[in-house]
This record gives sequence, C-alpha cells and structure tokens, in this order.
Amino acid sequence: MSNYLEILMIMVALVLVIVIWSLSSVLAMIAKKVVEFSKTNKKVMMIIVVAFGTMFANQAMAQTDAAISDSTAAKVPTFYGGLSGTTFWTLSSVIALELLIVLLLVIFIRNLWNVLNPVQVIDKKMSKSWIIKTWDTLDKKFFTKAAPIEQEADILLDHDYDGIKELDNALPPWWKYGFYITILVAVFYLLKFEVWHTGQNPTEEYSTEMVEAKIQTDAYLASAKENVDEKSVTMTDGAGIATGKLLFAKTCVACHLSNGEGSVGPNLTDDYWIHGGTINDVFKTLKYGYPDKGMQSWQTTYSPVQLQQLASYVKSLKGTNPPNAKAPQGDLFQDSVATN
Repeated sequence: MSNYLEILMIMVALVLVIVIWSLSSVLAMIAKKVVEFSKTNKKVMMIIVVAFGTMFANQAMAQTDAAISDSTAAKVPTFYGGLSGTTFWTLSSVIALELLIVLLLVIFIRNLWNVLNPVQVIDKKMSKSWIIKTWDTLDKKFFTKAAPIEQEADILLDHDYDGIKELDNALPPWWKYGFYITILVAVFYLLKFEVWHTGQNPTEEYSTEMVEAKIQTDAYLASAKENVDEKSVTMTDGAGIATGKLLFAKTCVACHLSNGEGSVGPNLTDDYWIHGGTINDVFKTLKYGYPDKGMQSWQTTYSPVQLQQLASYVKSLKGTNPPNAKAPQGDLFQDSVATN
C-alpha cells in the first residue's frame, strides 16, 4: 500500500461507494412515493419496470466488460504507475462500474422525480410559449409588423379590384429603416462629391484607375522581358542590337569571326541557315546549342534578354556581305514579308 496511485484509486472507489449508497437511499425514498402513486396509474408502473430493467442490463454489460478487461490485462505482464496490469485494470474497472451505477441512479431519480412533479413539464411548456411570445413581439415590432389574421378585418380597405382586396398593413420596419438609411447615404454622397469635393466623382475615379492600370501594365511588361523564350522572342530595338554586338564580339568571333563571315562556324550574313533563320530559330540555337555540331548552349551564360539581344544582332548581319565570307551552308531561307 505504498503506491500513491493505488491509494488514490482505492479512495476514489470508496467515495463512489458512499455516493452510490446515498443515491440509493434517495431512490428508495422516492420509489416508495412513486409506488403509492402508481397504484392509481398503471402507466407509471410500466415506466418503472422498463427503467429498472435497462439499468440492470447496463450494469451486467459493464461487469462483463470489466471481466474481459481483467482477463486481457492478465495476459500481458505490464505495469502502470508501479501497479501491475491486473491490479490497475481491476481497480479501473471497479471505478468505471461505480461511475456507471451513479449515472444510472441519477437518471432514474430524475425520471421518478418528474413523475411525482409534473409541474416541471408544465414549466417547460410555459418556457416554450414564452419564447414564442417573445419572437412574435420582436417580429411585430422589427420584422413584419403585420396585423394578425384575426384582426385583418379591422384594417381591410374599401378598395376592391376584381375581388382582390387590400389590407392597410404597415411597411416592414427593416425595409422602412433601410430606406431611411439610403436617404442619409444620398445626402452624405451629395455633400462629399458635389459640395465638399473631398472625393472623386466617377469620371475622376476612372481616370485614376486608368493611370494605375498603365503603371501596372508597364511594370508587368518590364518583368515579362525577362521571361522571353524561343516562342515569344522578337527583334529588339537599336539599343538592344548594339548590346548584342558587344556580346557577339565577346563570345562568337572565335567561330564566326568579327563580321559574321564564318570560320569554324557557318556564315551568318547570307540567306542560308542550318537550323532555321527566324528570330525564334536563332534564339533557340543560342539557348540550347547543337553540341554534336560544335555549337554550345549559352543559356547558363546569358540571361533570356541577352540571348534575345544576341539573336537580334545575328539577324541584323544578313546582307552585310563582308569580304572573305564562307560558302553558304544549310537551306535557303527567306524572311516572310507582310503584304496588305
């Protein structure tokens, strides 16, 4: 008995025994009165029999569960808080069973008390009717404010349209107050935009939004330039071509010479191309390369914008006819010219 967990569980079990004994005394006292009352009402006796049967069935089921848990615990030599599995689960089952008995006794006492005191049921009905009455009051004052059906004859107007008559019901308060609010908003709107001029009218607001949209569009286009690829690439302007010339002199002269006339690599100034002559094809060639033919990939060296500038400069070399140009290689290519 030196284990604190074991002492605690035993104390809880003893306290529950005292609680059960107290509830049983209360139940026995109430049961006597119910039995006397049931002699004149057979339905009450039937309710008592069913309730007792349910309680005893639950107790039997709890005892069965406790036995199962004990047998299971006995098979596994485990310890909980210093207690053996058998001791721990035995005490736990006893406490669980006692709690179940307490619950059943409380429920049974409450049911018997309701039998002896039907006034409580009447109180519940009264509380429900109070809720309904409160809702009806709020509904009449704030929501519909309509006259009840019993009083419609008092508010019936003389108007008669093909047998259709009109009631002089008041407007729903929520609708009426909402209309008042719109009037206040309209007055405030008039003062703000037409008298005080502290806000933008629709035309000014539209102009402001267009300016903001232009700023956002420019920012998007500026960032989109960095997202250029072989499908979206286009020829750059003169400044971009000039930058591409510097990149060409730094990177491509070893194979294509300074004027693009070609050496190890093909001539870039004629109308013949090995891998296609569109700006898209040239960009793709620069980006991915053709290692099997000696053309390396430059996508890890230059950004997409720099590749676009370099491809635009290569395209601008067409027709420059430098001296000592290399013989044509590849297929003849002609840029398509738009016609109206």
